[in-house]
Amino acid sequence: MNKRVIAGLLVSVLVLGLAFGVSAATGTQQIEVNYRDIAIKVNGQAVATDVEPFIFQDRTFVPIRFIAQSLGKMVTWDQEKAQVRVAEPLVLDESFNGKIIYLSKESQVFSVVLDGNATTGFMWTAMEYDKNLLELIGGDAVYTMNKTGDELLMGAGGVFNFRFLTKGQVGETTIKLGSARNWETVPPEKTFELKVRVNLTDSVVTLNDEDNGGAATLVMPIQKLDLLLKGNPTTGYSWEIVGAEGMILALQGEPTFKPDSDALGSPGVYTYHFAPIKPGVTTVILNYSKAGDDKPTQTYQLLVGVF
Repeated sequence: MNKRVIAGLLVSVLVLGLAFGVSAATGTQQIEVNYRDIAIKVNGQAVATDVEPFIFQDRTFVPIRFIAQSLGKMVTWDQEKAQVRVAEPLVLDESFNGKIIYLSKESQVFSVVLDGNATTGFMWTAMEYDKNLLELIGGDAVYTMNKTGDELLMGAGGVFNFRFLTKGQVGETTIKLGSARNWETVPPEKTFELKVRVNLTDSVVTLNDEDNGGAATLVMPIQKLDLLLKGNPTTGYSWEIVGAEGMILALQGEPTFKPDSDALGSPGVYTYHFAPIKPGVTTVILNYSKAGDDKPTQTYQLLVGVF
């Protein structure tokens, strides 16, 4: 047994709800702890950490970030509130095929969940992604069979859950997933592609028309969201917000319009400023229409996860 004296933060945690928040009350003091080369395994797989687990007052302390991320959870730190937040990650389904997700580089987790049926021999696998940017947690998808109540439905199919973690690098990659039988040499029966853009944790995440149908994550209280959408008010058309959970993401002030030129009737760009209010997931939806239209000419939609 290796016994050491360290100065550290003793953290008491309160776990709330399914996607849980962790409030940390901290105080610095010198403590004597025991190190025993404690191994951490999640679902039978060893988890490497940069902080060694230790024993203090007959309790084993392990780094919460590594454990939570190994279980596919999102972990963020709020410096202002001295609060660790652990939550379910942003989940993308087949409707995001061919779309884009924006992330910051600081250890963000997201999931791609695809329907399938392992009993037919068809398995979703990761065919391509940049391993310098992303880690596939567990090395493969987690397959879960469908249930009725507590009973598994044999042969009825299920879902393949790919959980990805950013690795602290900035860049862009495309995740390519395929559904195929591993003994066949023909192309996959189905494919799924998602463009991933990993950026610095800037104070403002700026997206535009090209990101329609995509997704983005915001880290409270650091990041805010700006949407830049093309339009022309002289035609009578305007953008209107028709969907967004105001308790999660709120519009800050009125949108602004900047014309492309000084020419009369010039089109331009509307800018909408959003700020996160509390952790959660919401879909921002805006319609482009004019008075009297039965349906909008354009619709812009963005899935936003606030963590």
